[in-house]
Amino acid sequence: MSDFQQALLISGGIAAVVLATQYGRRALSTHAILRPLGMIAGVAFFYLRGIPTDRSELWLYAAGLGLGLLCGAVATVFTRVERDAATGKAMTVCGAGFVATWLVVVGARLLFVWEADHNAAFRMHLGQFMMNHQLHESSIAPFFVLWALTMVVSRIAANLLRAVRLPQVQPARELVAV
Repeated sequence: MSDFQQALLISGGIAAVVLATQYGRRALSTHAILRPLGMIAGVAFFYLRGIPTDRSELWLYAAGLGLGLLCGAVATVFTRVERDAATGKAMTVCGAGFVATWLVVVGARLLFVWEADHNAAFRMHLGQFMMNHQLHESSIAPFFVLWALTMVVSRIAANLLRAVRLPQVQPARELVAV
């Protein structure tokens, strides 16, 4: 499998699951929290085992974490958290801005991998950059995984914090004729 196909499969898969399970109005349930965390944990376990840390990779990983926090914050801005008046449960509402955020992030990763595979000038500059900063080529995938992981985890954490701060409401009760 080519690097581009692998990036498409991983990034596209994560985005597809997140968008399919988060777009629209959804209950902020335990399942809604654990599903993306489990998916990300699986990807992280596979891609972060034995990552290079003997050179200058740590600053690259810190940049991935920083980008993840930034993108998670943007995704959070486009996510409304509200309490359902009928059930009293916390709900998230994600619309076009949320989708656009994910499409930009996935598109950026795919563009990077595409350029590295198909554009000789980009590949040369990338190689020079990596040599100048003593980065190993196997540090690129962990950078993107840390970016995605941090984006998902930070958004979940922010939404949980926002949900906890919502005023409590009593679920509406049906009036029963006596």
